[in-house]
Amino acid sequence: MSYSAVIFDLDGTLIDSEPVFKAVAKLAAIEFDQCFTDELYLALVGLPSAEVESGIFDAFGHDFPMNDFRTRFALHWHEHVDANGIEIKPGALDLVNKLRDRSIPYAIATSTPHERARQSLKHAKLDNIFEHLIGGDQVDNGKPAPDIYLKAATTIGANPKKCIAIEDSKVGVRAAAAASMHTIMIPDLKSPDEETKNLTHNIFSSLDEAANHILSLLKT
Repeated sequence: MSYSAVIFDLDGTLIDSEPVFKAVAKLAAIEFDQCFTDELYLALVGLPSAEVESGIFDAFGHDFPMNDFRTRFALHWHEHVDANGIEIKPGALDLVNKLRDRSIPYAIATSTPHERARQSLKHAKLDNIFEHLIGGDQVDNGKPAPDIYLKAATTIGANPKKCIAIEDSKVGVRAAAAASMHTIMIPDLKSPDEETKNLTHNIFSSLDEAANHILSLLKT
């Protein structure tokens, strides 16, 4: 089967932001005498904001000052990215440029709220090449529900079954598969388990490695 569009996850797929998120979460938690462990972070990767906050409450207690934590998290995040920017994942820019050259529609479907995702793209210097971005605050049901991928497909006028979805996390793979998309995984922080492997069509180590295969699947 040939495909007609590509929909990318953002964090951990196009940009190397997950290590920054993790470091910032640890810094902010310390200010409230809590330890944001690696295990907790991995459990929350890819989830919509409401579920992330629910997981934090479960870990730290329901009297945890979430609003203050959000404020400190945002402060540390802006300090880091303003000083350092955000690295682009290997092969991401080259692949997107090839999609543009071939007039292949593409979009981003991310659990990150829209405005913060736009800021991340700006810090990665990718903001000018992504017109279409659906954030987690723009759908009723976040990943692993298919809503965000279906909305992204509608935004670019594509049939979901003709879309290639590129993801790095189990939650994202489940969302893309539920949207009936050809799902490619490029693991970031966490190796896929058997359930995730069974939901993917291909697993690659990087966008560099995946690019030729992705392009071969597209109608041009």
